[in-house]
Amino acid sequence: SSHFGSRSRPQPQLSLKGSPPPPRAEMMRIFLLVCSAAVALAQELRGAVETVAAASYPMKEVPTDPTTGLALAALASAIVAPIVGVGVMLYLKEKGWWGGCALISGLIMIAWVFTAYLAF
Repeated sequence: SSHFGSRSRPQPQLSLKGSPPPPRAEMMRIFLLVCSAAVALAQELRGAVETVAAASYPMKEVPTDPTTGLALAALASAIVAPIVGVGVMLYLKEKGWWGGCALISGLIMIAWVFTAYLAF
């Protein structure tokens, strides 16, 4: 009694009991097992105890570095930078500028690229 005819299709029965998992799920399980075995077999186990012991107590002496000015500059910039960023965004928003996301993400990108450059 519908517009498309009176024949109705049988609905598939979704039952998890007794039915095998789909082929894609079986492939993913096998892939996970193979990857786990590869990682386990690839690890170097010889000398692991000595490495863990050395990593537990890596410092033999306390370094005496007089450059605490860098630590203070880092703390100051962690406090000042967000305040300045919000101030700049509020000032420019009054002028009709909607680029706050670009400003913050641009500053983060510049800092990230600069520190990546320093690392190499």
